Amino acid sequence: MIEWINSAIMAVADPALGWLLSLPKDLALAIVAVGTGAIITFARLFTTNQDLLRRCDRDKKRLKELTREARARKDKAAVQRHRATLHMIAMMTMKQEGLPLLLAILPLAVLGTWCFQRLAFTPPKAGEAIAVTVHLPESAVGDLAHIVPRAGIRDVSGPNGQSRWIQEVVSDVAPKTGKTVGGVAVWRIQADASPEPHTLEIRYKQASVETELSVGRRTYSPPVAFYPADSPIGCVQLDMRPVKLFGVVPGIGFLHLQPWLVAYFLIAIPSVTLLKRITGIH
Repeated sequence: MIEWINSAIMAVADPALGWLLSLPKDLALAIVAVGTGAIITFARLFTTNQDLLRRCDRDKKRLKELTREARARKDKAAVQRHRATLHMIAMMTMKQEGLPLLLAILPLAVLGTWCFQRLAFTPPKAGEAIAVTVHLPESAVGDLAHIVPRAGIRDVSGPNGQSRWIQEVVSDVAPKTGKTVGGVAVWRIQADASPEPHTLEIRYKQASVETELSVGRRTYSPPVAFYPADSPIGCVQLDMRPVKLFGVVPGIGFLHLQPWLVAYFLIAIPSVTLLKRITGIH
């Protein structure tokens, strides 16, 4: 079901947004983020009482002025009355915020899904080394796993770039606790540019799984591929370079926010305020 929804979203989003992939990643991310701000802002025209919000805004400004005047003359009773009125207005305007968010959820979900699969990472170039990590159960530690050699793909996992298609499964240790949480086998792969994705076939004992590796294209393959619970190979991870705004904006690890998402919020949230001021929408 989830895969079907994802495919449906991408079928709509790619034709509409695919042209952004020909632009620099920073510019494409900025356009999408400002577009998000525009969706949130203009949705308010159809879902809120703009006349009420304008009057509330004028009332709040006037009440703040009256509050400052009351403080200046040390009239505590007046200050409390003005604060109570401000609170009442705030509650009134808060009731106007639900519908705009509800209307914006669907287009924002489409944008977010598309960004994650098209703007989160830099598509690998020909000859660029990419780490391929295979996650296995802890019982696999000490066993061997291998990638099946194929035309257009080179393994450079060994010293001085030597080929090492067969790798020993080692312990996957959690950095915070130091406990072993499974087993991993890691390769470094280089591949030629190809109009179609390369196929990586990973084998462990009798199990065999495949994942895509796009190289030299405008798009990248899914960074993580998951497999059925009855397979000893839980998932295969491609370690691609994350997109960072201006090359410097980092992710936030403890919140699990990737760099592109941090940049997205940094642009989208202020753009709502800016667009409101430019358009006069409340």
